[in-house]
Amino acid sequence: MERLLKRATRVSIRARSALQAGLAAASLAAPLASAQTAADDHQWLIEIDTAANVADTRFATWTEGGVAKLRFDESDDGFTGRRLLAEYRGRFAPTLWGNAVLDYAGDASSGVGVTELYLDWRPLPNSSTRHQWRFGAFYPPLSPENKADGWSSPYTISYSAVNSWLGEEIRPIGAQWSMRRRIGFAGSPHEIGAFAGAFYGNDPAGTLLFWRGWSLHDRQSRLGDRFTLPPIVLRDDAGNLVRRVEHELEPFVEIDGKPGVFGGLKWQYSRRAALQLAFYDNRADPYAFDDGQWGWHTRFVQASAQLDLPWRLGLLAQWLAGKTNWIIRARADGTLPPSSELVSDDFEAKYVLMTRSIGEAHALTLRIDEFDYRRPADPRGLVPDTGSAWTFAYRYRRSPRLAIALEWLEIASTRDVNPLLLDAPPHAREQALQMKLTFSLGPAAVR
Repeated sequence: MERLLKRATRVSIRARSALQAGLAAASLAAPLASAQTAADDHQWLIEIDTAANVADTRFATWTEGGVAKLRFDESDDGFTGRRLLAEYRGRFAPTLWGNAVLDYAGDASSGVGVTELYLDWRPLPNSSTRHQWRFGAFYPPLSPENKADGWSSPYTISYSAVNSWLGEEIRPIGAQWSMRRRIGFAGSPHEIGAFAGAFYGNDPAGTLLFWRGWSLHDRQSRLGDRFTLPPIVLRDDAGNLVRRVEHELEPFVEIDGKPGVFGGLKWQYSRRAALQLAFYDNRADPYAFDDGQWGWHTRFVQASAQLDLPWRLGLLAQWLAGKTNWIIRARADGTLPPSSELVSDDFEAKYVLMTRSIGEAHALTLRIDEFDYRRPADPRGLVPDTGSAWTFAYRYRRSPRLAIALEWLEIASTRDVNPLLLDAPPHAREQALQMKLTFSLGPAAVR
C-alpha cells in the first residue's frame, strides 16, 4: 500500500498538467458540439479517455498473456491513452436506425476496432405494446451497470467481474426481438418487457474465464480481437519445465455452425425500480474445432435488480451463474489424444453497487464483488479461480464535455490449478489506483 501511494504521488504531478490541458480542450470543443442537437438524424459522439494508473501486482497483465486480473500492470504506471471512442447513430427511415461503435485500444489487438454494429427497426405501435428488432453485432441487454455510451459504466472506471467478462467474451452476431408494454390503468408506472435472440459466433466463450480467471477492468473486446492466453506449462515427472505452449483466443468466432440463443423478462416501476431475469446459451459443440479454436458449450442465467432510494442513493445488484463444457488435453492441431476428456465447470459472479449523488456534478460509488470458478466432479475439487473485490470511485462531471473519475480497486483471489498445466499463483492480492479524464464531443447517442 505504501509503495503504491508513493508511485501515485509521482504520477499526480503529471496529472495536474493533463487536467489543465483537458479543461482548455473541453472549452474549445463546446461551441462545435453545441451546433448539434439530439434531434439530428445523424448523431456522432466522440470520447477521449486518458488515465493515470498506479498498479500493485506481481503478474503481467492479462492482455499480454499474463494472469493479472487488472488491465494494467506495474510497467504501465503513469499516463496511458485509455480509449478513443466514436459512436454513430443515424436514422435511415422513420422506423429504421443504424448504430456503430468504434474504439481505439493500444493493448492486445491494438488499433481501431468495432465493438458494436447493428440496425434497429422499431415498427410504429398500434397498441400499448412497443416492439423492436435488432440485427448485427451487439451486447444483449444483460447489464444494469454498463448503460452509458459505448457500453461503459457511469459509476466506476473498472466494471464488475460480471460485466468485465460479458465485455470480453459475450457478443452475439444475429437478431434480437424485444417488447415493452405498460400494464394497469392509463399512466400506470408499471411496465413489463421481454427479449429473445438467436446468434452465431461466441463459440469459444468461457475460454478466457478458465485460463485467466475472472477480472475487473474496462477493456471491451472488439470484433476480430485475438488475445494471448496464459501459456500451457509442460513439465517432466520431476517437475522440471520442458516447454511452454503458447495459444490464443478469438472470442467471437463461429466454429460448429449451430446458432446460440438468449432471452429474458423484465419488470420496471417508473424509474424507481427494475427486476430482470435472463438466460444465455451459445449451444457450442465442445468437440468442434476450426482455425485453432475449440468450441466451449457455455450457458448461464442472470438476475439483476435496480432501486432508486431516498437521499439520492441508487442500488444495483447482479448475479450470474452458469456452466461450460470443454475438452481438456486437446491438441492445438485439432486432434484428441487418448487422455482427452470432456469436463464440466461451474462459474458464478455477483456484485452489489451503491451510489450516492452529491449535487448535480458529484457522485460516490462503492461496489463489492464475489466470483468463483470450480470443477465439482474433479476428485480434488479443482478451483481454478475464486475471490472477491471491492471498488471505491468518485466522479465529477465538470461540464457536458469533461468528466473526471478517481478509483481505488482491490482484488483478492485464490487459484488451485495443477502446476503441470498452468503457472498460476495460489494466492494473490492486486490493487490499482486510477484517475481518468473523459473529453466528449457531440450529443450522446440514443440507445
